[in-house]
Amino acid sequence: MKSPNSRIGRSAKTGRFVLTSARGEKISAVEGMKLSPRMAKVLNQGARHGLSGDERRSLIKEEIRKKK
Repeated sequence: MKSPNSRIGRSAKTGRFVLTSARGEKISAVEGMKLSPRMAKVLNQGARHGLSGDERRSLIKEEIRKKK
């Protein structure tokens, strides 16, 4: 049963739903997916530097290209 305090956040600017990393992890866990240590490191690095979503995506793409 849902908690009465569980609310799905919406962006004040666009009105769209916001998927946080914590909620994303919960969804992935239900699907049986787990973040690799390599990608966890990249995502943590982006969060530490306060990068925007586009900047984090670029960082991930760079990391993937390096390993190929």
